Amino acid sequence: MKILETKAIVLSSLKYGDTSLIIRCYTQDFGLKSFIAKGVFSKKKRNTSLYFPLAEIDLSLQPKSNEQQLVFLKSAQTSHYYESLHFHPIKSAIVFFLAEILNLVLKEESDNPELYFYIEHSLKEFDQKKDDFADFHLIFLIQLSHFLGFYPNLEIDGNLFDLENGFFTNSNSSINMLKADETVLFKKLLELHFSEDSKNTFNQSQRSLLLEILVKYYQIHTNNFKKPKSLQVLHELFS
Repeated sequence: MKILETKAIVLSSLKYGDTSLIIRCYTQDFGLKSFIAKGVFSKKKRNTSLYFPLAEIDLSLQPKSNEQQLVFLKSAQTSHYYESLHFHPIKSAIVFFLAEILNLVLKEESDNPELYFYIEHSLKEFDQKKDDFADFHLIFLIQLSHFLGFYPNLEIDGNLFDLENGFFTNSNSSINMLKADETVLFKKLLELHFSEDSKNTFNQSQRSLLLEILVKYYQIHTNNFKKPKSLQVLHELFS
């Protein structure tokens, strides 16, 4: 069987036996893939940092036979070396949170090069920013909704936002409506883009409120979406 080779972004890892990991990742060429990495914790191979959340790696995978439930890893190496993503205390907390979100919302076992590039490019920009990156996760999530199919409809304006139907309105006709002041904040978020020149826009309380709004928005529009365990850590970090 032909070896599968691709770049991949690690979403999660789970210890399997004494020395191995089950890795779930989003690949550039095959969409979602889970595989067994043998001997990760052995004395000869110890290299768990390769599978940190949102690490980008180059993979060679052995396709599974009919009898196998999981793909086996043939080889893996770092594809891109981040300077700060996994070492800066605030950035690493954001990374853990976003990895948890991506693990919940990415479900397709088919390639989506545009989505892969978006995640890859966003993480590299985040890594390079020395300061003014406290709004990154908010911008990342609202832009990610483009690829997931529930980016807000901007064709009609209004002073309220309907989370359930994804549009702005002046009629309070849903139980999942943002208040007027919340809608003003949400509109401001929709105008933002993260880049090397971008500045922080929101204060701590606004950031916390927008985070709760986005998590609720994702809950409404994603099947089997659970509140991320790392959400509380972010709230404490920015409080």
